[in-house]
Amino acid sequence: MDDIKEFVRNSLLDSGIIDLTGDKTVHFLHALDPKCPYIEYEFFDENVSAWEEGNEISTDYYLQVDIFSKSDYTELENAIKEKMKSLGFKRSMAADLYEKDTKLFHKAMRFIFTT
Repeated sequence: MDDIKEFVRNSLLDSGIIDLTGDKTVHFLHALDPKCPYIEYEFFDENVSAWEEGNEISTDYYLQVDIFSKSDYTELENAIKEKMKSLGFKRSMAADLYEKDTKLFHKAMRFIFTT
């Protein structure tokens, strides 16, 4: 895959996902002045998963997708999980959190994708 960042961004920009957000977009790393609920995503690791004759032939990408919301985010969470699963991403963990400083509910989901 030539550009995993573009692939993930375009995948998360699916209308079934962004129509459930307040600002109708997704944010790489950090959202500036977003409207709730909103999505941030980042790659927190990347490593070689297979070599052939000294060349990298397969890479594992570790992706985190975060939802921030003032209320229930279950529909958005399910839309993201379904989309990532349909693309071959494997979910490795998920956590329900609350950010005391911003008073936002936070869903962190981690996925692995191999190219």
